Amino acid sequence: MRSKVMLSGLIVMVCSLALATAAYCEGGKFSDIVDAKSTLCYPLELTFKRPSGVLKTSFAPVKFSHGQHASVACVTCHHMWDGKGEIQGCAEAGCHDNLKDRQEATSYFRAFHDKNADNSCLGCHMKLNVERKAKGQKPLSVAPCSNNGCHVAAK
Repeated sequence: MRSKVMLSGLIVMVCSLALATAAYCEGGKFSDIVDAKSTLCYPLELTFKRPSGVLKTSFAPVKFSHGQHASVACVTCHHMWDGKGEIQGCAEAGCHDNLKDRQEATSYFRAFHDKNADNSCLGCHMKLNVERKAKGQKPLSVAPCSNNGCHVAAK
């Protein structure tokens, strides 16, 4: 019974996000009888493509779900965002635009792979794995890089 309630809640939440996204993308209007004060517009599922200039690897591109990360505040990852304007990509000028030097603190590579940063994918997942281990839960697959939880090989 409890799992049915949780599943129903999850379905309602996903549908709400989808409606909010559709509303913003179509001018922010839900219907003629609703005046939306604020709406959301972001991709629920996306695949990161390597910008030109980034070292090519044989690893599969990373697929990302905003839905699975709904408990993480947007500004955790989008740390340059003011909460109002358009969110820029990681490789934009002034953010993680160093595409060549993987060890540079502001490099594009380290934006995702810095083990010591709470706002990098790898750093966040490693911290989460410590918490999961303490609870007796299965850790997220972060290593090895080939065919792990991030770079999932095509079937």
